[in-house]
Amino acid sequence: MNNLLRKVHFHPLMWVMIAFSVVTGHFIDLFMIFLIIAIHELGHAWMALSFQWRIKRVVFLPFGGVAEVDEHGNRPAREELFVILAGPLQHIWLFIAAWLLLKAGWMPESLYRNFWQFNLAVLLFNLLPVYPLDGGKLLMLLVSLRRPFLLTIRLAIIFSAIWLVLLQLLLLLFLPFHFQAWLIIAYLIVALWREWKDKHYTFIRFLLERHYGQKDIAVKLKPLQVSSDTKIASVLEQFRRNTKHIVYVTENGKEIGRLDENEVLYAYFSEKRTGACLKELLPLD
Repeated sequence: MNNLLRKVHFHPLMWVMIAFSVVTGHFIDLFMIFLIIAIHELGHAWMALSFQWRIKRVVFLPFGGVAEVDEHGNRPAREELFVILAGPLQHIWLFIAAWLLLKAGWMPESLYRNFWQFNLAVLLFNLLPVYPLDGGKLLMLLVSLRRPFLLTIRLAIIFSAIWLVLLQLLLLLFLPFHFQAWLIIAYLIVALWREWKDKHYTFIRFLLERHYGQKDIAVKLKPLQVSSDTKIASVLEQFRRNTKHIVYVTENGKEIGRLDENEVLYAYFSEKRTGACLKELLPLD
C-alpha cells in the first residue's frame, strides 16, 4: 500500500481546477469528484497489483485519472479485462454507499444528489471509447484479440481521434464556454498525440517481452503464410497478443520452410538482422 501511495502524482491541471473551484466556491464539489476519481483509479491499481503487474504511477486529473502500468500487451487478456473493469465497478458500491448514508440521515439530500450526478458523470465519461479512457482501453483489448498488435494500436488511436472530433463539435453546439470540458478535450488530444508518437516504442516493447519470454501467455496458435522475400520487420507487424505464430515461408506459391516466431525474434533483436528477408533465415540445403 505504501509503495502504491508513493506512485501517486497530481497532474498540473489538477491545481488549475483547485484554484478555479476556490474562486467559484465549488470546493466541496471538487472534493467529491476527487474522492470518486481516487477510488476509481485505486480500483485499477489494486487489481493490477493482484496480478503482479508493474505499476509506473497513478496520475490524478480533475476529471479522471490514469493508472500507468509497465505492461505491453503480453499479459493474458483476462487479466487486462479485469484491470480495466476494476475502475468502473467501484462506482457501483459508491452509489450504494451514498444511498445508505442518505437513508441513515448522515448525508443531506442535496449533497447526495450532487454526489450521485458526479459519480454517474465520471463513470460514463470513462466509458467513452477514447484512449486512454477505460472505454478506449476496452475497445483496444477487444480489437487486439483479432488483429495484429501494431494495427490495433493504430486503429484505437484513429477511432479515438474521430470520437474526439465529435465531442468537440458537441461542445461547440451545446457547451461552448464550459472551461472544464475544454480542459478535458485538450488533455485527451495531447494524450492521443503522445500515444501516436510512441506507438512504435510500445510495439517494440511488446516484441521484446515476447523475445525474452517474460510475460507472453499464448492461448492459441495462428500460422502466418509469408513470401520468402518479406522483410522480418513486416512479419513482426503481423504478430498478435497471446498468440503463438509459426511462419510458413513460401516462394512461387510453394512452402520452402518454416520458422518459429522465436527464430524470427532472435534474428531481429539478438542478431540485429533488421533488414533481412525471411529466406535468409532458412537453413541452407
